[in-house]
Amino acid sequence: MLIGAAELLSRRQLGQEFALIDVREFSQWQAETLPDALHLNVYDYFIPDSTVAGIRGMADAFHRAWQQLAISDNVTPVFFEQQVGMRSPRGAWFAQFGGIEKALILDGGLDAWVEAGGKLQPGTGRSAVVSPDSPNALNSSVFLKDLTATRDEVLNAQANGAQILDARRPTEFCGEFAHECCHRAGRIPGAKLLFWEDVVQNGAFLSAEEIRQRAEAAGLSPDRRVIIYCHRGARAATVYTALQLAGYRQLAVYVGSWHEWAEHRELPMLTGG
Repeated sequence: MLIGAAELLSRRQLGQEFALIDVREFSQWQAETLPDALHLNVYDYFIPDSTVAGIRGMADAFHRAWQQLAISDNVTPVFFEQQVGMRSPRGAWFAQFGGIEKALILDGGLDAWVEAGGKLQPGTGRSAVVSPDSPNALNSSVFLKDLTATRDEVLNAQANGAQILDARRPTEFCGEFAHECCHRAGRIPGAKLLFWEDVVQNGAFLSAEEIRQRAEAAGLSPDRRVIIYCHRGARAATVYTALQLAGYRQLAVYVGSWHEWAEHRELPMLTGG
């Protein structure tokens, strides 16, 4: 799941191949990045509709972008940003969702790489965007459905024994703050809260034990399926990775998240503490 900068440097020096994937803004990648790093925009993707068909379309969108990067199957992809935030975990989650089992996150990001003595260079290689707007449908993409949840699955989660987890800030959870794109403010009924910034520190993930303690304090059980959401699915991927590190295995991301839920006025919501 994670690889430290010193380990990555050492393993590259020993000749092991990695596909380094910068998920920051395109201009940042162009300015300076890890040697020979590719670029992939995973952050701006928003699923048009969290249905079975929508999830299949999301898999197509990812695989179209992945094909543009032309990464060999026997090369381990490593996703990174400036420090661990919302983007590199989302890149790794997309890869897992798309059936790429070995995807890693550079813990500490580019900053940790530089601190470990790694060099930087301008980004000049291949770049791609995970986008639902491509006209070339694949309709045959490999994907792991269990790593995501449809809108209906979220609606019926508690009845089916699953837990719902909100990774947003507390003011979003209680409905005090709403993004301009959302016409309702609040949370999904039954959701527990684990703020995504509480699983990282100084640009890297907390230890597995610290994450486990925070997950237990939030009321999460490793024996139950946990469906994670945020505003548009990025922060949820950070908490998804953190819970994986802590030993949770039945995890899914509701990619539509509050951005989608808020627009369906027939769906229930709660506000307050």
